[in-house]
Amino acid sequence: MSEPKRHLPHIIQSLKGAWELIKLNPRGMEYFDKSADGFWKSFWVLALGTPILMLWGYLTYDIAIEKEKTDIIWANIAAYYIMLPLFAILMVFYTKFIRINKYYSQMIIAYNWLSLLTLYIVRSLELVMWTGIFPDRISLTLTIGLMLYFQLFVTWFIFKHSLKISGILAVGVVIFEFLMSLSVLSLLVRFLNLTS
Repeated sequence: MSEPKRHLPHIIQSLKGAWELIKLNPRGMEYFDKSADGFWKSFWVLALGTPILMLWGYLTYDIAIEKEKTDIIWANIAAYYIMLPLFAILMVFYTKFIRINKYYSQMIIAYNWLSLLTLYIVRSLELVMWTGIFPDRISLTLTIGLMLYFQLFVTWFIFKHSLKISGILAVGVVIFEFLMSLSVLSLLVRFLNLTS
């Protein structure tokens, strides 16, 4: 059996788990391989996210040039590759600091696979909206709604269930993750502006 085919069941199983979490089903955690091997395999999402990121960047580049916002395109692409490893590293210290590190590994596994599925859903829908099928105001509302649902509510849900913590503690983790994401994106945009 070829290498990609051998790993396909693991990828499909992990994406099924991520999909269940998107549907707010806590049993989605049961789909993941929570072993040390499963932890490292969850970083495959960095490579698996490349096709949609490249397609999204290619199809939106002309629009970005017109609006002089190409830095946003490159920053969003770079942020995906930086955020997941950086988040995994910082969460080692953060979860230890607030004493919720017992289930750190399975949280990272769920977070990584959820990030991949969210990336495909959000970027694909953005591409559909940017074709002009929907009026600009509706497209903007739908995009913001999707981002709020995935980035805040679903993320809160996976932190709560993967770390096995209270809803209030999970809010704190969401805030930490949100501020980190915002900081990384802002720094990337600033860096790209300086180098352009």
